[in-house]
Formats: sequence, C-alpha cells, structure tokens
Amino acid sequence: MQYEVISRDYISNCLIEAVRAKLRKNQVKIYICRPRITENGHFQMFHCMWEDEKGSYDFSEPEAVGLPPWKQLLFKGHIRKFEKGFAEKYSSYRNGN
Repeated sequence: MQYEVISRDYISNCLIEAVRAKLRKNQVKIYICRPRITENGHFQMFHCMWEDEKGSYDFSEPEAVGLPPWKQLLFKGHIRKFEKGFAEKYSSYRNGN
C-alpha cells in the first residue's frame, strides 16, 4: 500500500474530511469501512475514504489505530493519496466483501 502524504498534519477525522471533499466536488465518491479488531488485537474505528478522478484519499495517522475509540474521533493526522481504485478495494476488504 503505497501512498503520498498531501497535507500538513492537523486535527480532524476521516468522516469530516470525506464530507468536505464531497462538498467541494460533487463527483467525489465516499467509501465507508466497518469497525474491526486488527490482527494484533487493536480496535479500529469505522474508516472513510473518498475518490475522485485523480485518486483515492483518506485522513489518517497510523498511530491512531491503537488509540481508544474516543481518541479516534478527533486526532492529529494528514491526508494521504493512493492510486485510483484503492478506496474501493480497501473498503471491500474491510467490509468482508
């Protein structure tokens, strides 16, 4: 999973950023991933990604995965850009499709 960090770090969450992207550009598609317990036993909140004609994106910080759920609601992170199609593949994986 290769990505490019395309923003500075700031406090937000993936849902807020996905909705902001959709409001800026109607052609944006939002993907929602279910909550889960990771392979190493950490709780991972639901996750939102979005996609436009240039690529797939999310707001994340790898350290947020191990945080308690209430600390995953707002955290310091950044927007990552992935190759187009990644959001659909990742959400399908996370949702067990």
